[in-house]
Amino acid sequence: MKPNESESLWQPDMLERYPMDSNAMVRGLDGERFDLLLTYVAETTFSDRLATMIAEISRRYPSYLRVKETFETFEAYKRIGQDVYEHWRDGRVEHIYDLCAGHGLLGMLLAFRFPKLAVACVDIDQRPAFEHYLEVARDLDIPLANVRYIESDIASLEPAPCSYLVCIHACNELTQVALGKAVAAGAHFAAMPCCIRDGIYLKRIKHVDDRVRYATMVGVIAGQYGARKITAIDERITNRNLIILGEPGE
Repeated sequence: MKPNESESLWQPDMLERYPMDSNAMVRGLDGERFDLLLTYVAETTFSDRLATMIAEISRRYPSYLRVKETFETFEAYKRIGQDVYEHWRDGRVEHIYDLCAGHGLLGMLLAFRFPKLAVACVDIDQRPAFEHYLEVARDLDIPLANVRYIESDIASLEPAPCSYLVCIHACNELTQVALGKAVAAGAHFAAMPCCIRDGIYLKRIKHVDDRVRYATMVGVIAGQYGARKITAIDERITNRNLIILGEPGE
């Protein structure tokens, strides 16, 4: 049974206890906040094994897991994983592509949740962290045989039929490329845009603050690519927090 929020040890206001600057490392947290973060991971993924994996990654490779990036990844997993589940349950998803995947942790989380789906992390260069994360998973007997890394420009990718394309915090034109690939392939998609330079989707937005500009641009992107839904992760984690969800034929 899944716990409801009132039964969970982790509560959203606990985010206030964590530094969200880009240099704060999970390994640098004090014991209380570290243990609470592991509780958050376990309750978010409904898996003590993934919490143990995060603890072991932090112990072996203290320079990899950043606090802000960890929360971003697990919150994105929570929103996107639910969307993938709804389409997979209806038999419409067989492959997941995590585009501009970086370290590949999001792809691994999705591979763990959906062991019958083929998951590919795609980026121009594979980071060493990916193999190290897999090493930890193997040592803990966590099955991730369905995830792999493809070193490629995402513009060269040809997604398989029945695919779900994910693109989190790809800068400027890369989100546009990813969504173009999804539409061309008739794939489901989820994108959390990051930097959006003037001229990519609109010539210019003037006389508004950054928050309004970002929300407006995400709305424009959603309209251009026929998204069916916009959701979000907590703005205290990142101010680039909106997620666009779409499916073929929208």
